[in-house]
Amino acid sequence: MRIFNKIFPYTIFFISIFIFFFFSCKKDKPVTASVNFGYNYYPNDVGHYVIYQVDSIYANNPNQFDSTRYQLKELIAATFLDNSGRPTLRMERYYKMFHFTTHTWDTAWSVPKVWSATRTQTTLERKEENITYLRFIFPPRLNTQWNGNVYNTLGNKTYQITSVDQYDAVGGMPFDSVALVSQFQSINLIQYQNEFEKYARNVGLIYKERDSLYFGTTTDTLGYKFKQQILSFVK
Repeated sequence: MRIFNKIFPYTIFFISIFIFFFFSCKKDKPVTASVNFGYNYYPNDVGHYVIYQVDSIYANNPNQFDSTRYQLKELIAATFLDNSGRPTLRMERYYKMFHFTTHTWDTAWSVPKVWSATRTQTTLERKEENITYLRFIFPPRLNTQWNGNVYNTLGNKTYQITSVDQYDAVGGMPFDSVALVSQFQSINLIQYQNEFEKYARNVGLIYKERDSLYFGTTTDTLGYKFKQQILSFVK
């Protein structure tokens, strides 16, 4: 009896500890890593805008080139619901032309053209000149592919994310998280076609290039070169 009286308190003590730890462990839940969907690759805040410089060269006839240069200000001016009831951005696009003959810029922005953009949980759709393109995918993952023309009638065009969250410098500005979207590429002895866009977190589109050149049997070249790069932005 004396032995029992000595052992019993210790037994109760250890049983109490066992019950405490058992129920404590039951309450613990497995920790799951949160997914970064990368929505800030295309901000949707009203008032956010980016100013670009755009340079293009067109050759409609052999050895005859037409050059155009302008500044483009793209502003998120408002939000509205599209025909499907989805929140959509009103994108106002203002222009300042550069005049090569006088080497001067227009002093005032033009009356804006209006495009729109719809950022869903998984896609970025942009309506440009009444044509809808699927420009970006969320979350952006390396080598993800999709049809950029899925919402229009221009034919299948495979877009691919070829880099994500990489450092890049555009227009003299550094960006620590840039995603590159390749839209088309075909390079051989008679043609050079290359289209791609770069997006930066908290900014949006920072660079765009579209080249389509055809080389003749001599030195004749037909086609165009188009480059749009960021100059400044306001969040």
